[in-house]
Amino acid sequence: MINLKRILVATDFSEHSNVAVKYATALAQAFDSEVILCHVVEAPDLISQIPPTGEGYFPPNFQEQQRKAAEEECAKIITDSGIKNGRSLIVEGSAFFEVIRAAKAEDVDLIIVGTHGRGAIAHVLLGSVAEKIVRKAPCPVLTVREGEHEFVLP
Repeated sequence: MINLKRILVATDFSEHSNVAVKYATALAQAFDSEVILCHVVEAPDLISQIPPTGEGYFPPNFQEQQRKAAEEECAKIITDSGIKNGRSLIVEGSAFFEVIRAAKAEDVDLIIVGTHGRGAIAHVLLGSVAEKIVRKAPCPVLTVREGEHEFVLP
């Protein structure tokens, strides 16, 4: 029997991520699971560390502001989606790497991630965070995209 105690949902707050949250909510209700909403705050590139010369400058507390905004958004998503047992996990770094690290550290049973559905050329040039997660994850991964199917619980 499948036992899903912990479900990690990778979110960038896009519509694709919102679909992933819907799936996580349905599965959490069915399996009485904890949902961990994981958001990765990506570090500003090195060019942003140069003293301000005009547009494009990141204030010294930029990442802290991003972290706080992400925590607030995650709390809102958990409340609005009706997740009964949920929490947020805000980490800093590369999206793919940090989601994998979080899944291992939290000992999750399933990762759910939304896919952006880019075209073939963009996929080849940019790669896919979802694809990298699928390849390296320590547990099963459910990838979802907009146009989700409705879950009907018995």
